[in-house]
Amino acid sequence: MAQRFVGRLLAAVVVFGAPGCKERSDKPVAGLLAAGAPVLRVEGKEWRPIAVGSQLLGHDELKATGPAVLEFFGGGLRFLEKGDSLEVGAADEAKLHGVNLPSRHIVEGKLQEAPRPLRIIAARYTQVQVTPASAQQDDPYSSNGYFAAFFSYKGLSPNKASDAPAPEGPRKPLPPPPHRPRVPHIHAGALGEGGLVATVEDGFVVAETDDLATAVLLEGGDVPLGRTVRLVVPDGAEVVLRTAEGRELEVEGPADVRLR
Repeated sequence: MAQRFVGRLLAAVVVFGAPGCKERSDKPVAGLLAAGAPVLRVEGKEWRPIAVGSQLLGHDELKATGPAVLEFFGGGLRFLEKGDSLEVGAADEAKLHGVNLPSRHIVEGKLQEAPRPLRIIAARYTQVQVTPASAQQDDPYSSNGYFAAFFSYKGLSPNKASDAPAPEGPRKPLPPPPHRPRVPHIHAGALGEGGLVATVEDGFVVAETDDLATAVLLEGGDVPLGRTVRLVVPDGAEVVLRTAEGRELEVEGPADVRLR
């Protein structure tokens, strides 16, 4: 009888204790593909900025101070705007096994459907999750240092992600942390000169180069795409691409476009 009572007691503890438990996992489920303003992750009681290219765990809680994109290892993309908050593993995109944007490519100056891209997404990210020392100061948004961890051609303006002035973007990606594998990973950086010229007419667009540098393109102004091989266009966004000969191609979201 005593053993039976103890067994029932333990079962009751498990049943009533379960709702208060929050499952944590050290397995990354997504990565920060691009950001045009700091993306913050809660650490203890503080919010800390994370770098483009960082792996993200399911229990990570994020807050965006401007446009950003998460790439889930199942293939889905999640777009964030200023003020958005998210628990990574709770996102609908975390449950996807496949892309959630139509794949497109440019053939003879026209946009056409394309096969689903074949790439191992998890391999594109690493445990960088660090920012320059200057980004850990009391006012990281007023420092040039954090701009080595994310990249936008227009700085924090015109989306006004903060009241801080918009310093000039970085000239090189975030330095790799110790013991980082010497293989290409997603990182923030410039796109290079030449190539197609993009003008974002509405929303924002993400560009990715052949060396996995990413940048957020905001409304207004002409941006040379340089070594860009991929454009990610959210739903509702619109961008116009122009060749050196003056030909134009309008791309409306949602679309994941391969340029070459």
